[in-house]
Amino acid sequence: MKIRKNHARKRYRYNVNRKTMNKTRSSTGKIKDPRMKKMWMEDQRVGTNFSEMGLAKDVNKTIAIPSYKKDRLLAARVVNGFLEEELDDDERRALGIKKPAVKEGPKREHVVQELEQLASERADPEFRLPKGVVKELSYFLNKHKFNYKAMVTDRKNFGQWTWRQFRLKIRRFMSIPEQFNVYLEQKKLPSGVKPDWEEYESDSEWK
Repeated sequence: MKIRKNHARKRYRYNVNRKTMNKTRSSTGKIKDPRMKKMWMEDQRVGTNFSEMGLAKDVNKTIAIPSYKKDRLLAARVVNGFLEEELDDDERRALGIKKPAVKEGPKREHVVQELEQLASERADPEFRLPKGVVKELSYFLNKHKFNYKAMVTDRKNFGQWTWRQFRLKIRRFMSIPEQFNVYLEQKKLPSGVKPDWEEYESDSEWK
């Protein structure tokens, strides 16, 4: 008796966009860094791109665990109890042994230099306070200036901040010139200068 095989019925999935699916499958991903994207060669493999740039595709292979036994075997080999030295070019040619290929430097070596220079440059701090916090601190500064005790008792202190929290947040706000200078311009005060308002500097003033 012949065994009959049951095959599932093939159904066409109309909800699948095959054009987009094929693109995402064949794509190697997008490079977000504009400098790296400019140096990347689309017609070459990932490993070739990295090796020509002088970068490491796999760090574990590039910086491997040192094998001292392998290093000794490469330097000299022991045959019948005697040390066999490295062969010169004439001996290699006579025995038909090819000379090991000399590794060339990366073709696009300037990529590593540019990346090292970019890493050495100190980037500007990108910390910014949220707009809601800036609006809230601007309200307290307009009403109470640097009187943190009055800020604590203000009815709009919904977060129940203490006077130390107010002082910390306001000092952080003043340390961001891109945001604090906008507030100073609205108050028609000189930019980049701390307002000449009385401020509580120590805990002893609250006693």
